[in-house]
Amino acid sequence: MMSVSVTSTAITTLACTTPDVIVPLGSHAATEMGSMGSTTVAVNFHISMNNCPAGLGTGIGGITTVLPAIQYRIDAATTVANSAQSVVTLDSSSSATGVGVQLLDGNGAVMPLATYKTFSGYDTTNGGSYIIPFKARYYRTGNITPGSANTSMTFTMLYQ
Repeated sequence: MMSVSVTSTAITTLACTTPDVIVPLGSHAATEMGSMGSTTVAVNFHISMNNCPAGLGTGIGGITTVLPAIQYRIDAATTVANSAQSVVTLDSSSSATGVGVQLLDGNGAVMPLATYKTFSGYDTTNGGSYIIPFKARYYRTGNITPGSANTSMTFTMLYQ
């Protein structure tokens, strides 16, 4: 007779935590955005990556792996109105028309949507908490009518 003994194994996920972010873009008069493609002043915000683990993890069978990079991307939860300018449409709860929301990186350059970017500040040895700076602003897409102007975007991280 043969006896097999299985010991418990813990499988864990190496991941950072990222809280939701609300970015108040403020109230603006339609006259602030003169022609198509005009924008309001950009508002700074950041996405926090909290409690990122060190890049070493123990896989199945005691195999050690290293996470050399964290990549991230932002996707529109609504339709993209202008992909070259990273402008997303307002959500269905909005009553304003003729504007979208434009996403910029922390330096003010257009932040490509649905495109992975490498976060170069990640410390594979120690892990830690980090922030990624961004900016957002309203962008004129058509004839403006006043009302609420909201949208949503999704932040996704890829560990590899």
